[in-house]
This record gives sequence, structure tokens and C-alpha cells, in this order.
Amino acid sequence: MTPLLRGLAALVALAAAPALAVELPPEGACPPYHLPDAGDAAPAGGDVVPPLFRPGDLLPLDRLERLSGYLPPEIWERRDVFFFEGQQLEVGPCHRIYPAAPFFEEATERDAGKAHLDEDGNLHGYTGEGLPFDWRDIADDAPDAGARWAWNMRYRYQGSGYRGKFRLLHVARRGRKIDRYEGSFYMFPMYGYPGARRNTNASFWAGGAFTSPSAARGVAWRQLHPEATDRDAGRSDEVWVWIPDERKVRRAPPTAIDGIYMPTYIRGNAPMSRAVLPDGTEIPGETIATTEHTRIGFTGLILRPNQYRWEFLRSQDVLAPINGKAIGYPGDPDRSYGPRGQSLASDRWDLRRAAVLRGVVRDPNQIGSVVVYVDVQTQQPLYMIARRRNRRIFEVGAFSGRFSGDDALHPHWVGGKERFGVILPAAASFYTGRGLGWLRESFELRSDPPEEGEARDMTTVIKLQRGR
Repeated sequence: MTPLLRGLAALVALAAAPALAVELPPEGACPPYHLPDAGDAAPAGGDVVPPLFRPGDLLPLDRLERLSGYLPPEIWERRDVFFFEGQQLEVGPCHRIYPAAPFFEEATERDAGKAHLDEDGNLHGYTGEGLPFDWRDIADDAPDAGARWAWNMRYRYQGSGYRGKFRLLHVARRGRKIDRYEGSFYMFPMYGYPGARRNTNASFWAGGAFTSPSAARGVAWRQLHPEATDRDAGRSDEVWVWIPDERKVRRAPPTAIDGIYMPTYIRGNAPMSRAVLPDGTEIPGETIATTEHTRIGFTGLILRPNQYRWEFLRSQDVLAPINGKAIGYPGDPDRSYGPRGQSLASDRWDLRRAAVLRGVVRDPNQIGSVVVYVDVQTQQPLYMIARRRNRRIFEVGAFSGRFSGDDALHPHWVGGKERFGVILPAAASFYTGRGLGWLRESFELRSDPPEEGEARDMTTVIKLQRGR
């Protein structure tokens, strides 16, 4: 073959090869300052260009402009909510690798190519071990690229789930009024780690209970997320709620819950009405209100990808508190979140490469769409913006995590000495507009497998009879 033909063949092969959606920068690669083209005044090729971010640097409010290109525009537009005067924002590592457990990474490699999506975005062939799709094989021009990223986020490494105390801060009047609600919760997957209690009916169990204040105390719940929902977006979760005033367990009306269930825990304000469950049981309006799902507290931790039509938008470097070092409730119940009560800025923020996805909700009765910033290396959600059907913003949220592998006191897996860990969902802050929003704190979660008795309690409704 002549050199000309070899060159043409190489060009044809290059054009035919799929373009990767995302490339992960080397660990520790921090971006340089942008130096404008100044012709002869430009620095020589050997000059050292200082990094834009240096790990350990503090970014006070008067240096916030440096972040403008490294945040979702919706966060930047609401910087008076998410940042504040006196903040202690510390720049963390650039593109640090947070390793998942070896068994998880081995399963991703071993089962590559087994999972596939149908035309409605349903997941088939997934073994329940590792990621459904190796993100390195996702091409940016693939029509299902966004859906593959979304399913990877759904089945990212989460150990044996998480469990612990939480506190919700209801913010009103631009932070001048804050109500606090405390309790405990858990999310317990049925497969994906050694020793899992594999259950072909359940993908995960979740639940919790409120302990204060009196308006919410005693409300407790269990959620069974069927494994079949991956293949059928129309399948509903099974949810049971303990109503303290009635001293009864009520089954929540069937609904396609998008993620982890949270009951409407503020009782006594619902208009009285009646509804009929599928078995013919009539229940009063206040009970209906308590058993309805609300988008507060656990929003975005888990999504049901086949309830959306996904699109991969772009890859983008962002700063986010994926592995903060500051603590909050319950370890530090007095942590300040700024004058607006919603800022996570006084913490360590890493530079991360994110895959930006847009999902349009299929159900016309739900919100219109979401944009999610997904961390490429861990598949962890970093930011989430939801819009109504008319495209007006409904909520803007940021997630804060803690890498359990950095915590010497975090319970380790039996026999595990590797420096792997889980990005635990330590906090989330969502602004809903007009001075309103909420913030969840859960800084002492654990992800090691529970003892047999605890696991049994988390996968049954019997404990609800006692309000647990």
C-alpha cells in the first residue's frame, strides 16, 4: 500500500471510530490560568503557567469569580444562596481517584457488554454486579449515551447502602425562618456486594422514622423497590407508612416514586377528603397526605432512569464538595450554613470531571425535566436542576459527600484492607425559589453490611407496627 493510501485508510478509520463522551484527566491535573493570546506579548513556551486552583487554597467570597466557569450556571446565578461572606471554601484535589471496592470494579470489567437498553430506556441483562456499562465505552454520538450514564449513576458503587441519623432544615424567608426535623433512615440494596441478601423481587429496601419535632414524631415508613422496575417503568414501589395518630400501618397509594421515598411528615394541615385504594379501602385526606411522597430530603440520591428520555449534553469540569471534611448533624449540630441557611461553601471542594445529562420526564403529571451533573469517576451526582413543563426552574440542588475510605473510624468490611470506600451522601441543599429551600444533614452514615438481625428488621414491615 502506498503512503497516500495508508494515510487515507487511517483517516477513514479515524472518522469511523466512535468519539468518547468523556475522557478523565490525570489525577492531580489542575487547570492553568487562562492566558489570552497577546501576539508577541504571549509568554514563551517554557514559561510556567500557574494553576487556576491549587489544593489547599481558600476561596473567600471576593475571589468567587474564579469559580464562575466551574459551576452549573443555575448555581452561579444563585450564588447569594450557595455562597456567603465569611465562607471557608478550601480547594481540594484535582481529579482525585476515589476507588470502589475491587469486587465492584472486577464485576464491571467481567460483565461488560451483558447489559443493554430497549427503545424505551429499560435495562435488560444487568447482573446486579458492578456498573451496567463501562463509561469508557460510551460514545458521545450514541443515541442512548445519556441513558447509559443515568443507569450507571443509579447503580454506582454504594457498598451495602447507607444508614444513620439525618436532620432536615426547612428554610423560609431567605433564611430568617428555619424549622428542623430529625430522624433516621437507610437504603439497603439486595445485591452488588459479597454476602448480599439477594432477593429477586426487591432491588433495594429503604425506610426511616422521625424522632422530632412533635409535628412529625413517630411517622415511620418502609419502601420496597421491585427489581422488575428496571425493565418496566410503570411498576410502582411498595410503601408502608406508620401513622402515629391512628396507630396503624397504612399502605401508600401506588405511585411511581422516582428514588427514595419520603412521606409527607408535617401532619394536620391537609384538607379532609377521601380516597379509595385498589383493595377498596377508603382512607381520609389527612392519611392520604401523610402517605404521599414528597421531594424533600432524599431527592436525587437515586433516580429511575427509565422514567426519563435522556440526552448526553457535554462533559465539564466543576468544583463540588464530593469529599468534604467539615461535619454537621449529628456530630456538629451547630454547623453554620451561612445567613441563608443553605450554603455548603465552608468545606473542601474538589475539581471533578462531570458528564452533564438532561432527562425529560415521561410522565406528564410529574416535573418536566432534570439536568444532572454526574461525576465521571465515581458516577456520583454532584448537582441537579429540575424544571417544570413550561421550562421554569423548579429546584436547584447541590450534593455533598464523604469518602468513607478516608475515615479511619468508619466500619470496614470484614477482611478488607484495601483503601476503597463509598461516597456517602452527607448532605444536600436544594433551593426552590422565593426564599424557600431545604438542606439535609446526615454526616455519620455507615455503609458496611448490617448484622443479620438489623438486616432482617430493614426488610420487613413488622417493625412498623411499633413505629420503628
